[in-house]
Amino acid sequence: MVLENSKVIGIVGGMGPRAGVNLYDRLISLTPANIDQEHPSVILMAFPWEIGDRTSFLEGKISTNPGYSIAQVIKKLTISGAEIIGIACNTSHSPAIFNVIKSEMEKLDAKPKLLHMPLEVYKYISTNSNVSRIGIMATNGTYKTRLYQEILHDGGYEVIVPDPIFQNEVIHRMIYDAQFGIKAKPNTITKEVGQLWNEAMCFFRARNCDTIILGCTELSLLLKDYGVDDMCIIDSTDCLAKGLLREMRPCEATKLDTKVKDLNESW
Repeated sequence: MVLENSKVIGIVGGMGPRAGVNLYDRLISLTPANIDQEHPSVILMAFPWEIGDRTSFLEGKISTNPGYSIAQVIKKLTISGAEIIGIACNTSHSPAIFNVIKSEMEKLDAKPKLLHMPLEVYKYISTNSNVSRIGIMATNGTYKTRLYQEILHDGGYEVIVPDPIFQNEVIHRMIYDAQFGIKAKPNTITKEVGQLWNEAMCFFRARNCDTIILGCTELSLLLKDYGVDDMCIIDSTDCLAKGLLREMRPCEATKLDTKVKDLNESW
């Protein structure tokens, strides 16, 4: 069916070389279309040189809050016609950054609907009765601000996170290592990253996790070459894509239960 009345999706990219493109790719993959006209209308904008590193800001290494620049991209998307916005970066949803984005959006004449990536992950998990003990893989910024921990604890889930040394030397390093990390080598997954991934899987497996959240859009790229059979892997990029497609068609948007509504208000 041609999507004549569907809303235009806007993607804030530039926070990870392939993060925005990967989100766009997931939108296409998840759309049951047979012809061009059945695919969603999407505007992707990436201004990486304008948006400071989110983890560096949260760790106090840079002083300028990236939220201001992200909000400017959202403004550009809105002027271009976007009505629903997804930010292709988990760390930008940490309250210190996300609250600035929301505040700046209040100044816009036209106010698009902004989805919250970790909350979209929570919505997905809340529909899966098999999830109970959840491991989190994310950047140091997301890790230190306890972004996923707080949301999942509010939902009654048991959350497993690494100790600070393992987090920094294994999980964060997969993403940020200047020589072989995903940011440094976006066109290929290096053997070093593959080794660290396997080490991380062993960590969560040893702690009896039944589910792992890939709480960084860079980690989504690993799913093409790596996977596990004994744990459920939940990709935050995939969850955001599903949320954007849901909101694109208001008549098909599912109503949130009271618990999720309360989480939305608090975050």
